[in-house]
Amino acid sequence: MPTLEEVRDYLSVDWVDEAIDRRLNGLISVADSFMVGSLGVGYPGDDPRVKELSLIIIGQLYDNTDPIAKVSNSIQKMVDDMSLQIRLEMRGDGIEI
Repeated sequence: MPTLEEVRDYLSVDWVDEAIDRRLNGLISVADSFMVGSLGVGYPGDDPRVKELSLIIIGQLYDNTDPIAKVSNSIQKMVDDMSLQIRLEMRGDGIEI
């Protein structure tokens, strides 16, 4: 999972604000829960694709607070493809998903 500093860099948040940090920490937790639900317990947190997926999820949730807004098709396809790829690799490594 990305650190708070990595999330701030990804989102170009270059000021310190306790409320924003609380929000970002909450989004990191949501992304972690999403990864568990999508990839399974024991997902490879050190895989750079997992970190990128997490940052994409965090970025989408941070930037799109409008519940009606849609994620672009290209981002959604990339997220779906990366999640499937990681799940298949985990299955091949004998990790229970």
